[in-house]
Amino acid sequence: MYLLIDIGNTRIKWQHRDEKNIIASNSIIVEEFMDLDFSSIKSIEKIIVANVNHSVVLDKIKEILAVFKCPIIEASTVSNDYLVNDYEDTQTLGVDRWMAAMGAWKLYQRSLLIINAGTAITIDLIDLDKKDKAHFKGGMILPGIAISLGLLNNSTNLIDTEIGQSHYPSSNTKDAVTTGIMTSIQGAVNLVCKKLPSSLPILLTGGDANLIYEQSEVDWKSRIKIEEDLIFEGLLFFK
Repeated sequence: MYLLIDIGNTRIKWQHRDEKNIIASNSIIVEEFMDLDFSSIKSIEKIIVANVNHSVVLDKIKEILAVFKCPIIEASTVSNDYLVNDYEDTQTLGVDRWMAAMGAWKLYQRSLLIINAGTAITIDLIDLDKKDKAHFKGGMILPGIAISLGLLNNSTNLIDTEIGQSHYPSSNTKDAVTTGIMTSIQGAVNLVCKKLPSSLPILLTGGDANLIYEQSEVDWKSRIKIEEDLIFEGLLFFK
């Protein structure tokens, strides 16, 4: 049995599982990390952690985990036998992006796009070389939905709203803002897709994955598959 922990910018998510089955899972906001409760878990072989937050958060969580008296493995972004990391400086790549890529490769083993919709939105490419070796090529980073909404709310005098419905033209500010945010995300992906084969799968993961999917245009939806557990699937490579 393993305990997999994803420490993000906004939330901490965890799964207690074996290779195929999830026994228990939960999430909390990062600010409440001292309230993490693993008391229902009786036995763990290994703990595997992906952290993109401050090291102090991880250190405090390690103190909570000490009760299990088992190895705690921190996931890294180093190339391996499955996937080559083509990032110029692999240490500057967020481990969440790398874990999502590892999970995507584990499930599909082909060239594809990964949209990780968290605090930031990343659009990354896995591609095969002439010898069919898989490479993480990198991609792009966009402001996430909450960041985009917050910037508009905090930087303009007449906008103070929440997420509404995406449709153009919008006749109210809430929907106009939502349409702008969602269209910018879809537009970025569409521009990327123009450079790539139309058969390329698009995987959507992260905390805002379902919101983006629900607000997407029908033809765009047809190419997307939601994969909620890509980061956790990637973490299992460290078992």
